[in-house]
Amino acid sequence: MPTPRRLLALGLCLALCAALSACVKPDRAVVAFLLASTQADRWELVDEPVFREHVEETCRGCDYLTFNAEQDAARQEAQLEEALEAGADVVVLNAVDSEAGERMVLATGDVPVVAYDRYVAGADWFVSVDPGEIGRQMGESVVDAVGRRARVVVVDGARGDANAGAIRSALDEVLSAADVRVVDDLAPDTWGEQEAREFVEGLGRRGLRDVDAVVAANDTQAGGVAAAFASLGLGRDAPFLTGQDAQLDAVHRIVAGEQGMTVYKPLPDLARRAAEVAVDLMSGAEVSGAVDYEGVPAFLLQPVPVTGATLARTVVHDGVYGLDEVCPAELTAPCEALALR
Repeated sequence: MPTPRRLLALGLCLALCAALSACVKPDRAVVAFLLASTQADRWELVDEPVFREHVEETCRGCDYLTFNAEQDAARQEAQLEEALEAGADVVVLNAVDSEAGERMVLATGDVPVVAYDRYVAGADWFVSVDPGEIGRQMGESVVDAVGRRARVVVVDGARGDANAGAIRSALDEVLSAADVRVVDDLAPDTWGEQEAREFVEGLGRRGLRDVDAVVAANDTQAGGVAAAFASLGLGRDAPFLTGQDAQLDAVHRIVAGEQGMTVYKPLPDLARRAAEVAVDLMSGAEVSGAVDYEGVPAFLLQPVPVTGATLARTVVHDGVYGLDEVCPAELTAPCEALALR
């Protein structure tokens, strides 16, 4: 239900919203979408354009602002100031890190904040995929692939990211229940490729000799791990590898047998849901259907594990990628083996 804070921040949007939930405002409303980085392809290819399109379709007369902090928390705080100075009526925040995000929430005053993809304490709303479920799916995929009492290495998500902590906690529960031992792990500064690659290369062939799986928290990191495997000459002897986001390069690695699984998040649905919440807040409409997550009303979409056997009925079926994208010429043979061709 809209609070006085939200209604004060917006003022009067209009007397009625049309049946298609289009919103017209005499003095233009402003929605600002603040992104943390471009480290994963998804942000520029899916999240931002889908969010923008939905706002433009459903909030006629609204102005849309977007910023990208390129993984710099101080830069994102400056971008928030810029958005507020431009008259932002609602801020959708994909925070660089959760601690800086809390400061930003406080800085918005009466302007409502929708935490996007990354949990931020104190936000008015949270729209994401359930991070605990991501960790559980990774853990279950590892146990299914390499069995109980296996040995694994973990590359966590970025330090300071609440989602990374939730993923790791759920992962540990699954691995512990299966007597799977974490023999080494990395808590990197970012979700990027380079730290993951350097960490695994530092382990070397000897350090990976008895390792059955490497749990990478996202596909960008998995790309770094796969590059490390290649530089170490592991080939088909490489450990089972996980990821998250179903990036196209990860899908190619799955087809080629270089990555065991990824977690597919319904990104278009996620971006549209965040845009719907933002438009409802700007129009003064009731935002309903949320659940509680760490004290914040939230919309948590369900992720889906993706393997070679499930590519066709997940990312291909949902239109995320076409078969020509999943199966370029150099992957014809493995695609045929997976009955994708």
